[in-house]
Amino acid sequence: MNLTFVTNKISGRGGTEIVLVKVLNNLAKNGNSIRLVLSNLTPNKEWLHNLDPSIKIVYPKNSDKFNRLLYFLRIFLTSAKNTNYVILSPNIIKLFAKLRNLTHKKCKLISWFHFSIANQHDYDPKNIIFADYHLAISSQIKKQMMDLGIEEQRIFLIFNPAEHHKLLNLKANDGQKHLLYVGRVQKNGQKNLKELLHAMKLVDSSIVLDVYGGGKDEEECKRLCKELEISNHVKWHGWTENVWDTLSNQPFALILTSKFEGLPMVFLEGMSRGIPCISANFDGYNDVIKDHLNGMFYSLGNVEECASKINEMAQAKFEPVNVQKSISKFYEEQYFNNLHNVLKKVINY
Repeated sequence: MNLTFVTNKISGRGGTEIVLVKVLNNLAKNGNSIRLVLSNLTPNKEWLHNLDPSIKIVYPKNSDKFNRLLYFLRIFLTSAKNTNYVILSPNIIKLFAKLRNLTHKKCKLISWFHFSIANQHDYDPKNIIFADYHLAISSQIKKQMMDLGIEEQRIFLIFNPAEHHKLLNLKANDGQKHLLYVGRVQKNGQKNLKELLHAMKLVDSSIVLDVYGGGKDEEECKRLCKELEISNHVKWHGWTENVWDTLSNQPFALILTSKFEGLPMVFLEGMSRGIPCISANFDGYNDVIKDHLNGMFYSLGNVEECASKINEMAQAKFEPVNVQKSISKFYEEQYFNNLHNVLKKVINY
């Protein structure tokens, strides 16, 4: 297969980049011709070094709107005739669909979104319908696509790939109970850390929140901690290349208080190491969270319930091996077998 993957704007440090590296490397190593077209020159480029050397990487040299349009026009018009496109941006899907109509190129356009369609303001969700087929990473995204009028037979639920890992087995060497957050530091937006920090005000005094991640709201979040008088119970570790090799204390749980997610890769990373998770009940959370088997959930916006679940998790005894096994459908051997079959099927339709 000759496949060109076209990204949306990405930072270089998110879950989308982790999945791209896994998927593109697997496809390249299985004899496919793979090209990665970036919508922006990512501020953090380290992740690109993890791609297979055979993968061609293309990026825009200018970020203004007009030059980006020329860039995408050139990408499509100069591509080989047998190129098929897997696209992470609704706007680019619409552009390529129009160009295909003008040029009569026989290529397939396949959508592959890593965000909830219903909670986006940067894209017009209706542009998604211009794709021929759709790869859905969660059951909720599949439902959102069907709500747009896309036929179910054109949508393939593939989830995201998770690696097998050894159980994390650290000791709490400070006598405290550690709750883990890994992700972008965002107070009021998608990641909704304000809710988590307010919940920390209400939890047992033995619980400490370890925050791994960076973002423009970090200082604002630290100020909120001071206002709530919880600064001694929240530790800011900054962005870390590999969180799991950095941890010095065993977390009793990993938490997301997000308002929306596509499919949270950090949950899969934690559960593959036997760590249970706490989640807000954003759309699609139940693809991963199995209540009292691998974690718990609370009602988004309910700070008191969030705090209650944190306290309950700190006392609960989850079996790490069962947590690991609970995400068996996401592990790479099953994921890649399904992905290869789906791609071959839609390209040969």
